[in-house]
Amino acid sequence: MIDLKNKNCLITGAAKGIGRSFALALAQEGMNLFITDIDMENLEKVKNEVETAEARVYAAKCDVTKFEDFQNVAKEFYSELGNVDLLINNAGIVIGGSIFEITLDDWRELLDVNLWSIIYSLKVFLPKMVESRGGHIVNMASGAGVLGATEPLPYIASKFAVVGLSEALFGQLNNYGINVSVIVPTYVRTGIFQKSKVKYSQKLIDDVGEKRLREISQSLLKEMGSKAMLPDRAVKKYIMGIKNNQLYIYDSKAILRALTLKGTNQPQYEKFLKDWNKQNEEKTRMHFLKYGIDIDKYK
Repeated sequence: MIDLKNKNCLITGAAKGIGRSFALALAQEGMNLFITDIDMENLEKVKNEVETAEARVYAAKCDVTKFEDFQNVAKEFYSELGNVDLLINNAGIVIGGSIFEITLDDWRELLDVNLWSIIYSLKVFLPKMVESRGGHIVNMASGAGVLGATEPLPYIASKFAVVGLSEALFGQLNNYGINVSVIVPTYVRTGIFQKSKVKYSQKLIDDVGEKRLREISQSLLKEMGSKAMLPDRAVKKYIMGIKNNQLYIYDSKAILRALTLKGTNQPQYEKFLKDWNKQNEEKTRMHFLKYGIDIDKYK
């Protein structure tokens, strides 16, 4: 099991949610931290929380869609802390809605954050990790990265890509003494979906109004989030997986059961995907009906 004490860690998307929980938990492990985000107000709050735990911490703004931001962060990281021992690529976003309403610009925006940010991170930090022949890369995926779930298609596509990238890196970087993990969360109460943009048909927007649709969507997401795992609890599981050098790190055995079905009984897995989608569509339909809106009319 890896000892994290006095090691150096960089976390993207650390201002809230899983990133924040990682920062606080790793500070308790005795790690030196470099936390980044575009939300500097909340990032500074996290920095203060970490400092309260008497951990060494630096904070910097990083727009993960910009390669030059990663270059600037890397320069500061090496100057302050030295080599990267643990690189957590955590930043991510969601853009929801039907495939018919999501635009090409939406696809690009989401892939820039969820996938290209990891590519940029690897391009910047991997050479020195190879040079020092050590370190651990952790990429944040999703249950939607191993199961064709009901999340928006761009999100699913990005997370499947992260899983494949991580698995390939796991094999290729082993010869350099670098370990790779991919975290596959189920539903964690991070706020990522609450902050997401949801795209609706123009007719639905015209009839209901964007503000009202936002309120209804937020109420549905709040209802779903009430049953989600707290990020602090999830991160404890993730850190144990990191310490054990696991490739795949899960927070629920439900995903493993679905993956077993995927590998052993294809007809049943296909039925599972169809049924899961129908259940979620029905849940959404019933929620909108509570507000007097029949969304089936707008399909």
